[in-house]
Amino acid sequence: MTEAPATESLRVTVRRSYRILRLLLHVLWGVALAGAVFPLLGSRQRDALIVGWSRRLLAVLGVELRAGAVPHLSGGALLVCNHVSWLDIYLIYAARRVHFVSKAEVRKWPIAGWLAHKSGTLFLERSRRADTARVNGEMRALMTSGAWVAVFPEGTTSDGRGLRRFLPSLLQPAVELNCPIVPAALRYRTLHGEQSTAPAYIDGVGMWQSLRQIASEPGLVAELQFGEPIAPDGHRRELAAQAERAVADLLGVSPSATAPDGTSPRTPADPRA
Repeated sequence: MTEAPATESLRVTVRRSYRILRLLLHVLWGVALAGAVFPLLGSRQRDALIVGWSRRLLAVLGVELRAGAVPHLSGGALLVCNHVSWLDIYLIYAARRVHFVSKAEVRKWPIAGWLAHKSGTLFLERSRRADTARVNGEMRALMTSGAWVAVFPEGTTSDGRGLRRFLPSLLQPAVELNCPIVPAALRYRTLHGEQSTAPAYIDGVGMWQSLRQIASEPGLVAELQFGEPIAPDGHRRELAAQAERAVADLLGVSPSATAPDGTSPRTPADPRA
């Protein structure tokens, strides 16, 4: 009676250890690319390496990406997406090269923060309202050059079963530049098609614990869907609400639905609104 659980536990341990070891080697390869190779390449070549490296990272962790068609746009755009895990970044990278806006704390993470910086991430000090103006300026410069910038307008992560209110402040550059807003939605499933919360980076879960949870799974399927681009007509608050509805429709949930833990996801007093 105890042999089967013991065997399964051993199987999980071996699977997790193997994947984490491969991930370590893959990260070291990424450090070598970013430090020694990136300075020698043009932007298109760097972009191709970032996309390829991200796809390989997903394979190392046993994550299968099922992505819908990416809208074809001739110029820059702002991508808005719900946020579940640190893994979201590499899912989006694997589908389309973008420049992320991230909280400033990520820049201080060992190795990961440095790699994020080298991949062109913009870091926002969320406690300083003036920093939003600085980041908005950097976003404008990128979108003017034809690049895509990606934000997680919920401002935090969830377990993927609901959607929090979209904060409007980071949509302002799209309004000023008349760049389309592309809604996107992602969810994680088990190999049997059930929704998985294993990648959820919430409730005080640390990076190491999150990585162990992901690497322990037999496999994960990540679904990434894109909606129709939204014309940047109107006030940023109206556009945030419109984008939120579009993402909610892709997920099949209600906009700003109450979080599964019973708390309200709305934060109307947030200074970034």
